[in-house]
Amino acid sequence: MIYYFTLKGEPFTANTATGDDAVAKGVAIKVDNVPDGIESWRLSIDPATKAVTVFGGVEKDEAAAQAQKEEERIALAAEQAAARAAAEAE
Repeated sequence: MIYYFTLKGEPFTANTATGDDAVAKGVAIKVDNVPDGIESWRLSIDPATKAVTVFGGVEKDEAAAQAQKEEERIALAAEQAAARAAAEAE
């Protein structure tokens, strides 16, 4: 599947006309080895190498990937709260 990404590696569009226009303007990168059936929020690339990364891995379905994302968000929030509590205790 062809997909277009921003120069920062974030998903941009799967629409060929829009993506080709953005590439011509120098604001997007075209990648043609993106796995099918993956929601765009799970995709990113390394702009230097055009290596595609799928959050949660290709083998996970959308629900499992969303659950992993939520678990990581909760863990980060707990870590930040602990750091704030430690800083206030000093």
